Amino acid sequence: MTKNGFGKTLLAGAALGALYSPAYAQDADGAEDNVIIVTANKREQNLQETPIAISTLSSEAIELQGISETRDLSGLAPNVSVNGGTTNATASVITIRGIPTNADETQGFDSPIGLYLDGVYLARSSASSFEVADIERIEVLRGPQGTLFGRNTTGGAVNFITKAPSEEASAKVKLGYGNYNQQQARIILNSGTVFGSGRFSLGYLYKKRNGVVDNILQPNSRLDPGGNETHGARLAFEIDITDNLKLTNIADWTRIDGVPHANQLSGVGDGVFRPNVNIDGNVFAQVQPANVGGYLANATALEPQCGAPLASVQRARLDSICLENAGLSTDTVRGNMTRLELDLDTVTVRSTTAFRGWNNTIRGSDLDGLGTISGPAFDQATTFNGLPASITGFLVPPFSGAMNPTALFLQSQAVPTTTQPLFQAENDREQSQFSQEIEIVGGTGTSFEWVLGGFYFRETGSELNPQTFGFILDTNQAVFSDANFGPAFGAGLRAANTANGTQFRSVVQASTLGYSVRGESYAIYGQGTYRPGGEDGPLGITLGLRYSWDEKEMAVSQNGAVPFATPEELALNSGSVNFSEPTGHFTIDYRANDDVNLYARAARGYRSGGFNARQSTSVANNVGLIPFNEEKITSFELGAKTQLIPGLTLNGAVFYNIYDDQQATVPIPIVGGGSFGTQIVNAGETNYIGVELEARWQITDAFSIDGSFGYVNADTQEFPSVDVNGVTQNIASAFIPGNSPSTTANGGITYSAPIGNGDTRLTARVGASHVSSVIFFGNPLTSPFQQETRGGARTLVDAQLRLDDINLGGAEFSLQLWGKNILDKAYVSRGIDFGQLGFGSVIYGDPATYGVSLEIEF
Repeated sequence: MTKNGFGKTLLAGAALGALYSPAYAQDADGAEDNVIIVTANKREQNLQETPIAISTLSSEAIELQGISETRDLSGLAPNVSVNGGTTNATASVITIRGIPTNADETQGFDSPIGLYLDGVYLARSSASSFEVADIERIEVLRGPQGTLFGRNTTGGAVNFITKAPSEEASAKVKLGYGNYNQQQARIILNSGTVFGSGRFSLGYLYKKRNGVVDNILQPNSRLDPGGNETHGARLAFEIDITDNLKLTNIADWTRIDGVPHANQLSGVGDGVFRPNVNIDGNVFAQVQPANVGGYLANATALEPQCGAPLASVQRARLDSICLENAGLSTDTVRGNMTRLELDLDTVTVRSTTAFRGWNNTIRGSDLDGLGTISGPAFDQATTFNGLPASITGFLVPPFSGAMNPTALFLQSQAVPTTTQPLFQAENDREQSQFSQEIEIVGGTGTSFEWVLGGFYFRETGSELNPQTFGFILDTNQAVFSDANFGPAFGAGLRAANTANGTQFRSVVQASTLGYSVRGESYAIYGQGTYRPGGEDGPLGITLGLRYSWDEKEMAVSQNGAVPFATPEELALNSGSVNFSEPTGHFTIDYRANDDVNLYARAARGYRSGGFNARQSTSVANNVGLIPFNEEKITSFELGAKTQLIPGLTLNGAVFYNIYDDQQATVPIPIVGGGSFGTQIVNAGETNYIGVELEARWQITDAFSIDGSFGYVNADTQEFPSVDVNGVTQNIASAFIPGNSPSTTANGGITYSAPIGNGDTRLTARVGASHVSSVIFFGNPLTSPFQQETRGGARTLVDAQLRLDDINLGGAEFSLQLWGKNILDKAYVSRGIDFGQLGFGSVIYGDPATYGVSLEIEF
């Protein structure tokens, strides 16, 4: 994994352009017409006349920047950031305006950020991969979209819109190669018009690369962390059944085999006691992490090349790591969408029927990176093994005045050892969904434009997640205490135990989480916009209303060492719950003139509740599966979209959100044999206030600069925690919202102009995106490694140099040199605080990647 310094220098020096380019249309001479078309209101509209905070990326910008999935969008729009997953190659955590998708990937809850593919709602961010698709544009809507978009979009929505089959026959082939042995081949065939009224397109993608961190224990570079291989296919066709009735069908299939990015230990427990803390006059106990540091100091790695285990515990990015259990993760995503669109004189009727499915198999997740560590194991029957007979002899009756033979025997016995990793897991997950939506769009081009619709959604899923971990026990405290042996013997036993290197021992625990889920959702909605002055009148009044009904079911079959077997256990670990809520918005916009559009918007969003898959239940205490409640958001927003100076577009918004009963992710302390994980609680109230700016200035026909800025302050008003007296209190003043960066920004400069005497065009760009620091686990009481697992502020620089429309023998060629994170910024993409288990880990994002691609179109 060598770094080609010449390639990065060439990219940085030659490419002049912007990291983020809005979707401005251009004619053949490169002159822009300043019209961006979006469909956020279920009809085609000019972005500058749409009173919604929305950013969009065109197909040209998508191709130039190599955007193919949600993780590529981080920092490219105000207050939008994306972090990677933990154990599979496709997962992501999207944050919009401080509101993140859930970091826990269990299927008992929905996401507040809606992901859509051609308007079809995707329930699981882990099942979102769009690399095979020919993307027309990406629309990122910020703020609650509680009327027209699917469901559960309290934070925002991201809609990937694909290109329709072309009326002209064509073929486009893209070949690429880059560092880490990146290889890509993509072909898209368009049939043109066939049989007089039909069109179809066929796409196929092959992509692979080696890992970006060397797993010392893995000889195959493609199976190093970050390595992956993708196969995908997509078939789309359109048929004009009559002059006003069109049928569209899109089927896609993708398989991704990959090894997730390396999970390296960034902090371990050191035995320092975490005292009780006073928060607003109330006293709270803190989670005490196990002394993993003490255990690792006397443990060894069976692979000599891995070195001393403690030497691998560091926050700095490691170029090599020892992962003995890093298995391949396989994601298979498939779907089919059928849309009928009837265009009448006054209304358009659309019916969209869609199915999507996802299967994920994780064959092993190594979350410590230490190699095969061997250390003392705890077994009550062998507690005194290896301890001096002079100490243990006092614990049994003497043998005829001679040295106690039992004590001598125990002294001669080896202390048992284990090679149990600190944490290791496997997983099998599946999810399938069906949706049906009917839309009636009317009044287009009149003083009253309206949309009516109905939506149905059904989802099923399951997970089987075996986990094994070693809980590090301090036997000097738990076994050889004064309470158990008295001060004199206890002190002697502890001294001998410490000298023997067996004070800290691993208690091997195995646990499995298994469950199945089912969900159904119904909704009816309507939206109308009235302009008293006609279609082009300055004043517009929009009212949108939606009512949703949601039903959730969960049945947990196992959450511990053995499956639930008795009727009482099974009954307590299954449940069904219903939610319903009205949502909508009221918006007033005023087009002061052709260059200024002002709007004010009040909106209400909702996300249904669900179940905690990892919640402990108890037959003895009659504690069953407990659902958490729905959350609601009320949003107020003022915005302006302007073009005050020729060539300069400046859009901005300020917003204030009130989040009630917000669902928050908190770690679960280890008690007994339950599986380790996170739990969702209704955290009370969080208020968000923020500002967003986007600008683009076309300085000359060739040069443009652009950028955006987003800031959000998340102020938690209420977050529950139980004090030392067992009373639930508010710890909001100490809580830090997780996965919520306060600041995002990007900016850069683009050069694009014809070269030579032909049609060839040179485009060059360089720019930077910035995301401020982030805490992943916000409750300091249960997160002892909050700082060791944080994500620091990052500024990533990308660059591209591209030649388009090179005409050779009737075919058009495009050649592109590209680079991402060309300054090789080391940044934490995800952190995990294992709390009481005694360690925290971090996952780093991609280092510098760069390559070249060739496209042929004919």
